[in-house]
Amino acid sequence: MHIHFDDTIDEDAVKSVSTMEVLRKMSPFLRSHRGAFASSALLLFLSVGGELAGPVILRQVIDTAIPERSVPAIVLYSILFAATFTFAMVMSYLQVMITTRVGLSVVRDLKDRVFRHMLTLSLSYFDRNPTGKLMARVESDSERVRMLFSDVSMALLRNVAMVCGTLGIMFVADATITLWVLALLLPVALLTVPVLRKMRKLYRRVRSSYARISGFIAEYVRSVPVLQVFGATGMARGRIHEEGERFLSREVHAYFWEYGFWSFLGSCEILAVMVILLSGRAGVIAGAVTIGTVVMFVEYTRRLFGPVVMFSETLNMVQRAAASAERLFDILSTTTLTPDGHLGEEDFPKDWSGIRFEGVWFRYPDGPWVLKDVSFTLGRGEMVALVGPSGGGKSTIVSLLLRFYEPTQGRITIDGTDIRDFRLKVWRGRLGLVLQSVNLFSGTLSENLTVFRRGIPEESQREALRAIEAEDILRLIPGGLQGSVSEGGLNLSMGQRQLINYARAVLKDPDILVLDEATSSVDPGTEKRIQRSTDLIVRHRTALVVAHRLTTVTHATRILVMQHGVIAERGSHGELLERDGIYAGLCRLQLTGGEHA
Repeated sequence: MHIHFDDTIDEDAVKSVSTMEVLRKMSPFLRSHRGAFASSALLLFLSVGGELAGPVILRQVIDTAIPERSVPAIVLYSILFAATFTFAMVMSYLQVMITTRVGLSVVRDLKDRVFRHMLTLSLSYFDRNPTGKLMARVESDSERVRMLFSDVSMALLRNVAMVCGTLGIMFVADATITLWVLALLLPVALLTVPVLRKMRKLYRRVRSSYARISGFIAEYVRSVPVLQVFGATGMARGRIHEEGERFLSREVHAYFWEYGFWSFLGSCEILAVMVILLSGRAGVIAGAVTIGTVVMFVEYTRRLFGPVVMFSETLNMVQRAAASAERLFDILSTTTLTPDGHLGEEDFPKDWSGIRFEGVWFRYPDGPWVLKDVSFTLGRGEMVALVGPSGGGKSTIVSLLLRFYEPTQGRITIDGTDIRDFRLKVWRGRLGLVLQSVNLFSGTLSENLTVFRRGIPEESQREALRAIEAEDILRLIPGGLQGSVSEGGLNLSMGQRQLINYARAVLKDPDILVLDEATSSVDPGTEKRIQRSTDLIVRHRTALVVAHRLTTVTHATRILVMQHGVIAERGSHGELLERDGIYAGLCRLQLTGGEHA
């Protein structure tokens, strides 16, 4: 018998949680499965009953059938013994099938609800919780919840039923022998608690060391050329060897405790058999205790130690599963910092004239001010550019406009109505977005252009590509619009990915087009293609453009120079050059190579 110590979740994240409180929160997910749980419990009790009947039948064979030399009785008891064993196995199989299905159904519903809730959370939540770690945590916690409502809960119920049933039968058969067995069993049960806690700690250390080795190998294999050129292969071998030695030492130590513990437990079972034989010897000689009863006690004792020892570990697994469920409910209880508004489609101004940033201040939690009293207007049909050094607040303005975050102070309005009053779907439905980081999905080119929206004609998709002079993508991707795009667009060049990103925004035909470093990741040729099409795209809509390459915004209606969270300069390209300030300095560096700097 071995215990699997699963500690994939950080130990410091496991807190004491009321199992009853977790069950109360889980009740909406469990309500439809009450019948299945009841059926599973009934099957479990029948299975335990079948197992407990075996030694009783064996006693009858030894005490009755064999002394009477009754072949029919021996055959009958043998068939009955085999039948009870088969019955117990069938009941156990059915119980496992039901509980596994219930556990999977509960976790499916819970994960679906968690995912749908995550889609509503503001970007600040994902800033605090990195996506990779968050998804790994959800997967790990969900697996623990599945085990709670399938394996763990039924194992706990089975252990309780087996121990209570075994001790009950043993007490009825002979209370004296049972008390002797308990005198040995209780100290062993108490000893298992600190031993199992020690073993869990040891295996956490083993997994930690293994994770470090895996991390080193993954990192060094990716960096073999660098290690070779800089002569650092010896360092890599040394670190892997050092961590390997640590892993070996920890694993040997853990196995020493594990196999030593189970050997000790096996010795205790043998000692218990000796206790039964010694305590029952006088009764057998006096005729008060039958040989079949002694054999029955031996059989029950062998069934008793495992459940008693596993009881404490099962309780620990229940507590950890409850903590995992609580963490999932923490996600569900998280409220978004960008709540939905109350104004619908019919309330949106059809002939709006401008979007106004009114005294906007913003900072991240416990951080410095990123924006300080920013005020400006995006007039309908205008192209407004945001330029300036990194960290000036340009991308933050975009995030506020898209309602990924909310202003700490001030507000953003459209014709006097705070954009927070509109439903997110209504507001964002007016926006087209091209980010510097390209987000493409595994699927077809068409699905990436439409972002999985249905009912958009293929001709419209081709027209969007033509608008940015990117029709050649249809030839470069086998299958055209139905051609395959790998996750992240890894089968495309960076320029092609950005063109798809740009065409996606064009296809949406938004009132307001937002380009955040839209050409920062493309080659000069692709940049010129995008720049030539930009004038046509923004002609009948408001455009907010964030750019480091000033060649893309020289024709903007108005340019805002952001520095240290404030608008340091504003005006047209020509006006800012005449002012000979920050913008003019940036132009000399970029447009003329700095010869006049």
